[in-house]
Amino acid sequence: MAKPLHNAEILAGIPAGVWADLWATEQEEKGRSFSGMDIVEEAPNPPAWAKKWGKEIADKIVALNHKSLEELYQMVVAAGYPHDRDQFGLHLGMQAVGHGISWSDDVSYAKLSHDAIKLPRTDFYRP
Repeated sequence: MAKPLHNAEILAGIPAGVWADLWATEQEEKGRSFSGMDIVEEAPNPPAWAKKWGKEIADKIVALNHKSLEELYQMVVAAGYPHDRDQFGLHLGMQAVGHGISWSDDVSYAKLSHDAIKLPRTDFYRP
């Protein structure tokens, strides 16, 4: 059996945060409030188009860095990144669309530069 191109947990995390942000914004425009709630936990699972977007971002990250998502994860863990693979994917996805959330927020710059992982810059919107 062929080894999967991307770690499934990291791949699932990439669209999770941006999807939850879009979904929560749409819900808030309808009058719902998420004050004090974790919108990633509240949001339904990302739809197929969001997962496709996540796969495209994952492919670009791998191409830009010449390392698999798992190799990148192991690199940041070695530098002190304290989160699981899902959260790492979420951080990559959010950072790719320009949100302030970054994997490097939790890593000492003395150990690993904030730009140690090259990321594509992209948009995320409902088709």
